Amino acid sequence: MSKKTAVIRFIIALAITSLCCALGAFLGTGIDEQTTNLFGYLALGVTLFWLVLIPVNIIAKALYAKSKQLSVRQRQEYYLSRRDEAINDLPRTVRKMVLLRHITECYSALLLLSGLFVAFAIGVGNTTASYSLAPFYLIYGFIGRLSPRMRKFKFEGYTDPADYPVLHSLAHRAAALVGMDGSIRIRLIPDSNAGIAKVGNKSYSLQLGVQLLDVLDEDELYQILIHEFAHLTKDGNPSDKEYRLFAFITEREDNSLTSLLNILFGFTDVLYVFEYFLYRMTASLAIEQIADSAILKNGNPQSAVNALAKTNYYYLFDKESGEHIEEHFYAPTELRSNAIRTLCDVFRTALGKREAFWRELLMHEIQPRSASHPIFRNRMSALGISDYSVSLPDEEGAFRAECRRAVDDTDKELYEARKDSYAEEREENYVKPLAVVESWRASNTDPTAEQSRPLMDALLALGYTEELEALCDRIIEHTQNVWATPHAHMVKGTILLTRYDKAGIDHIYRAIELNKNYLEEGLNAIGEFCCLMGLQEELDIYREKAVELQQNYEDEYRHTGELNASDRLARDDMPSDMLNGILAYIQSIDEGKIKRIYLVRKIISDTFFSSVFVAEFKKDTDEESAERVLDKIFNHLDTHPADRQFSLFTYDERIGSILKRVNGCVVYDAKTQ
Repeated sequence: MSKKTAVIRFIIALAITSLCCALGAFLGTGIDEQTTNLFGYLALGVTLFWLVLIPVNIIAKALYAKSKQLSVRQRQEYYLSRRDEAINDLPRTVRKMVLLRHITECYSALLLLSGLFVAFAIGVGNTTASYSLAPFYLIYGFIGRLSPRMRKFKFEGYTDPADYPVLHSLAHRAAALVGMDGSIRIRLIPDSNAGIAKVGNKSYSLQLGVQLLDVLDEDELYQILIHEFAHLTKDGNPSDKEYRLFAFITEREDNSLTSLLNILFGFTDVLYVFEYFLYRMTASLAIEQIADSAILKNGNPQSAVNALAKTNYYYLFDKESGEHIEEHFYAPTELRSNAIRTLCDVFRTALGKREAFWRELLMHEIQPRSASHPIFRNRMSALGISDYSVSLPDEEGAFRAECRRAVDDTDKELYEARKDSYAEEREENYVKPLAVVESWRASNTDPTAEQSRPLMDALLALGYTEELEALCDRIIEHTQNVWATPHAHMVKGTILLTRYDKAGIDHIYRAIELNKNYLEEGLNAIGEFCCLMGLQEELDIYREKAVELQQNYEDEYRHTGELNASDRLARDDMPSDMLNGILAYIQSIDEGKIKRIYLVRKIISDTFFSSVFVAEFKKDTDEESAERVLDKIFNHLDTHPADRQFSLFTYDERIGSILKRVNGCVVYDAKTQ
């Protein structure tokens, strides 16, 4: 929040509080002493009510959080049961959210009115102005809570309807077909998606991906627009007000002037955010099905399925893009002026070569449990279509001319936005990785454990897949670099899965077994692959393994990534040669930025602990330099040949107060070196 906004809110809150006090003083002029005292007692009662609400919210919030501490399997079962409820009876699910919103709003109204009443009662009793601080704080907090409602959306970067009359006409036709009217603005975006959002009472922000426009005919786009506008109907996405309340809560300010109100909403806000987030996760499939039903009722299901096939093909193309794009984006010394057009042309070529394979994948795909959209074949079935065709559109006519123009205009916009930063981007994404690779090639030796991950990452960034895979194989096969093998297994497995080779699954499981840092990334890759390939047997095994691995991580390894006042800490008895080696490495790469290094042992269980390093940087260290040094330290610890769990944190005031409990935890001080 800007200083200007804070001052304006302060003035408004002060004005409202003063007005209530003045009104109370004016109306209370002729009131007898007994009535005046009554107002005073009521104001005192309301103030005591606020004081009671503070511990009630704190305790209720803590108890609610504790009630949600379920095992991985319990959480999974809870989520699936809520998803089934939403699919089977979406109106009932929505009614529950609406009821929760009403309860939250009624509670809000009660608190606001109580604040206004106390300010009024202060005026009636002609009480000293200092007593008005409590209602002032409350009213100030409410202004902050309501401020998102007052934000005006700026349609910057949106198309001029005069430049794209056909696209705008299609959008208005689709909106009218599902019973929507109002102002529609179109934003062209450089991808293959479409989305819509309501802005204000009767304005709509429609985003259209130009890569998708490049391959759609007019009727196919029209079906997509029907689907998008159907999301905004009462039946298609009946949660507009619920979403706005969710946005208000998650965007709320938290400072000294709003802290009172935030505490009073501690429980209700946590409850509402959790329930709304869960609602969006579990109801998304049902909401998408309702939007598709609008096409079934009012549109052309066959054209819709043809368009959906193209959107799904683009998703598969993105996964394979490295196989289809010959030159690295940052290889040219000058920024390309036609990057989107080039990508569109590459997709058109890939479509001709890969369409049969992609079609086979879509026909065997399994619905992921966490998916927000039904998979293609389920949507095709729901639309009553048994087959589909995918062809490039005829380029004749005003519609196709606008689509081509959309691609060109987006290319120009991207060029203007990135031309000044391209050299810096190229340095980070191409020049530096290339220097790492060329240095290694010139050395003609196998990389050390510390060199392996940066080298693999550089080869991956450059798209040197064959060389990368050969390096992974050497690291996996040669035991002298065994501590770099988790990353090698992860990269090798990812390469194989990209080629649709299920042998990559075992490599990723091995990476997770050796290094729990790959748990989330690895499990996501395996689950997505099994669903995409229709591997039901492997998927069943994966789901059981995922529960076991995630639970093990939560029970022990999760705690290695946090440092809290409640942790069991002690001095670490790390062997001196190991510690000296780590510190020597840190000094060799710290660029003179580190002030101190701390080391403590975090005891997680009777059989498991982590050696925790904390790096304290000098005051003049910029964020980029600190992150660069930390990445190198993390890589060193993550590939260290010791059979020991390491953790790494950056020093701050909170962590400093925790470290004070352990005597002798400073293991490096730049002043003494």
